[in-house]
Amino acid sequence: MRYIIFILCFISLQSTANTCDSLSFVKSLLGSWELNRGGQVITESWYRVSDQTIEGKGVVYESGIIKSSESLRIMEMSNSVFYLAKVSHNKLPIAFILSQCSDNLLIFENIEHDFPKRIVYSMTSKNSLVVNVSDGSSKSFKLHYKRVIDTQ
Repeated sequence: MRYIIFILCFISLQSTANTCDSLSFVKSLLGSWELNRGGQVITESWYRVSDQTIEGKGVVYESGIIKSSESLRIMEMSNSVFYLAKVSHNKLPIAFILSQCSDNLLIFENIEHDFPKRIVYSMTSKNSLVVNVSDGSSKSFKLHYKRVIDTQ
């Protein structure tokens, strides 16, 4: 009897575990986010392209002039979710796999990349987002965004 109860509990836990294989967990990113830091304004905007893809753009402004930008994409592919970042200093986009997810947390990783190896999106409230970009150990920076446009 104990064995049957154990099996039922295990199956129940398996069925409720987050598999991170769809965009259902990333929908909270949709919209535009902004961070004002001294003379810089950093923005990140996300919009739905299809049921399997959302696209984004990150831009750094100084005194109203674009200093850098990156093209972003999150997509379902081969039963996984990938974050693709295209920055000017890399010839090709860098891919990160969604390794952990919940309604308030997204962890994308690529341990083969030099920096970053890990990008963590934490929704601290409906209108607050913290993005932690790191090498997985000592090198990191955080961006504390406020929502400016909600398109969910």
